[in-house]
Amino acid sequence: MHRRSLLAGLASLPLMPLASLGALAGLTTPTVNGRWRSFDITQTVKLPADSGKSRVWLPLPYEAEWQRIDQISWKSSAAEPSLVKEPRRRVAAFYAEWPDGDIERSIELRLRISTQNRAVTPKSPPADAAIPEDVAYYLKPNTMIQTDGIVKTTADAITGKKSDPLARAQAIFDWVSDNTFRDPKVKGCGIGDIKTMLQTGNLGGKCADLNALFAGLCRAAGVPARCVYGVRLAPSVMFPAMGAGTSDISKAQHCRAEFWLAGTGWVPADPADVRKVVLDNKVTFDDPRLADLRRYVFGSWESNWMAYNTDRDILLAPNGTELLNFFMYPEVLTVKGALDGIEPEVFGYKITAHEATA
Repeated sequence: MHRRSLLAGLASLPLMPLASLGALAGLTTPTVNGRWRSFDITQTVKLPADSGKSRVWLPLPYEAEWQRIDQISWKSSAAEPSLVKEPRRRVAAFYAEWPDGDIERSIELRLRISTQNRAVTPKSPPADAAIPEDVAYYLKPNTMIQTDGIVKTTADAITGKKSDPLARAQAIFDWVSDNTFRDPKVKGCGIGDIKTMLQTGNLGGKCADLNALFAGLCRAAGVPARCVYGVRLAPSVMFPAMGAGTSDISKAQHCRAEFWLAGTGWVPADPADVRKVVLDNKVTFDDPRLADLRRYVFGSWESNWMAYNTDRDILLAPNGTELLNFFMYPEVLTVKGALDGIEPEVFGYKITAHEATA
């Protein structure tokens, strides 16, 4: 058994000030009061004895003002399991490997994590505000989130003559909320191929699609933006669709988004949850609760969710061989090839979360 009281070395993101939320009519919203909630999270993996040479990476959360890692412990049949970070963007993972041999490959990884409701009051930045180098990284394209061609022309059409980055982000958020839809047939959380979405006119998808579309359009409009990959931990106080329904959260992964403003920092945004509530909870666009929800998720998120990382095109360390689109599911390689982390029952993966009472 190995233990860590705190992952002091894991990558941290810019810290966001917590702001008070005004009451929203007709919708119960979390109170931003600095109260920490603690969750005990257990991830298990059991691979068959005939898996041959095997490697497993499990995503780990980062630390920020609104999220902290209190404890990590693990048990594993691997010889030297470890906590690792991808060298380029410092994406964190638990890593284990096994050689050939007739032995069950098992992991039990336990986390105690604490979260807060998060809210940011965005303010228009000065016209001459500079973008730091580490933030400018989130203006660049990657394999799926492109910023040229139809993405650029769409962003220009949405933002028009707006020069204020906050106004541009708001216009893009409204456009994505109004024009996309949640497609329950999409596997997992989607892949976020935004150029194909725009070229085909099929603006359906799930969170990794719709929030990638928001992020890519923001980047094309000159506003740094990124997706934040994580998992829902508990029910929501707002709508059932925005929370985990059971303690088994093996399929509760959820991608959010953020955009950056000089003088404010990173601002939460989640148009995908707007569309999820419309579909799953049958809330119509003329329902005042939806207008309240749209105001809430443009600047806030609830403490029933844990963030893993913010990067794309990831080469996992150590011994990763192919770029990952994003790292929100377990990654498993065996002698038989890669296993599908979207289908946890295929290789005995499970994650559970329980809110701690003491």
